[in-house]
Amino acid sequence: MKKPRALLVFLVGGLLLPPMALAVIVPQPMGAYIEEVGELNVDDDLVVDSSALLAHERRVQAVLELQARLGAYDASLSQQWLELAHDAVMLSQPEAAAGFFQQGLHNLRLNGGLTTEKQITALSDWISVLRRLGDSESLGEQLQYRYRITGFGVSDWSQESLRYALEYFDNELAQFATTDWLANESKVIRFERHLDDVIERSCEGERASAVWCGPLVKRRLHLLYLIAFAVEPFVEDRQLRDSLPSKFLSDRSLFDEQLLALERNAYQSGVRMLEKAIAIDEGQFDLELALADWRWYFGRRGAAKDAYRELYAAHPQLFAVAQALPHGLIGPVTSRAEQDTTASTYRFTVNTQGSVRDLSLRRGAGEGEGSQPNRVRKALREIRFRPLLDGEGEVTESVVVGRYRYLR
Repeated sequence: MKKPRALLVFLVGGLLLPPMALAVIVPQPMGAYIEEVGELNVDDDLVVDSSALLAHERRVQAVLELQARLGAYDASLSQQWLELAHDAVMLSQPEAAAGFFQQGLHNLRLNGGLTTEKQITALSDWISVLRRLGDSESLGEQLQYRYRITGFGVSDWSQESLRYALEYFDNELAQFATTDWLANESKVIRFERHLDDVIERSCEGERASAVWCGPLVKRRLHLLYLIAFAVEPFVEDRQLRDSLPSKFLSDRSLFDEQLLALERNAYQSGVRMLEKAIAIDEGQFDLELALADWRWYFGRRGAAKDAYRELYAAHPQLFAVAQALPHGLIGPVTSRAEQDTTASTYRFTVNTQGSVRDLSLRRGAGEGEGSQPNRVRKALREIRFRPLLDGEGEVTESVVVGRYRYLR
């Protein structure tokens, strides 16, 4: 019997399925419970001259007086607020900067409409501040808003609109990976449908181009990793479902069935999507690697090894170290670990099936406290790694030393 996982328990109580059905066990995606820690991020120790702060406060007071004289909605105030926001960023005052950006953007929207270039630039600056603050809720809202006003995946892609879309998708995927899906099933379903529609418009017909199709396909594949892991279709425990009030359950069965359908078809859906994207243009080795990883993750080792060998011949650097899956499908995102979570250093072997063995915590190397190392150990054992290939292109065992921290 598969051990219960916190990400699964919300979803599947109360489903009337044949008692003889067996669970489809898939590994845990990297990023669901733990994350790998690279170089430590150190906050800037910026020493701000007190006279500069005082001058900034005077400028703030001057703008407030101007607002009182001209009225809160005067068009000239937007530039004043945005200049104050940029000053606050330079003075290492991110909380104040966020407030000034909000004021300036509100004025711009009232006086210039929703899609002006000036507003989008200011919104992007505000998003950068929200990332620095770690305000995940506001960050998600503004990423979604910027995505909507720059095309929402319906208009023709530009380099800029694609970047905005990918930043929004990546933030949503990071949130899905690390938050409880209870009561959020409909959001997952809507997001999957939207990604599917965007990919259909972008990867088929005259509009198809590898430039935008490939990055979009990677994001939907990342979501399929999460769905394949999170939706457990054959759990018998109905305790959670029965404990919820009846008004909360009226729409749950429909969402459950839709998620179950996505989970059951996840593997084949991912394969078909990647094969279509690869056929658009030659030389997309990143998508070929993603397809091989997808097969490896689901235990189709023969097909995966064949693809790995072919890729190794042209790109041996891809297999120099074992990589936790999924790998390379989304861009960098803000860590969702608690601020006081300590990274721990581990040494382990990745065997020829991509599983973790002989795992040990390296003492004196920044180990965590309490139950954190045990949780990280448990999570690492449930992750599948892309294997290391030797000089002949054959799968071989390898030793990995890395720093990881718990996300939940």
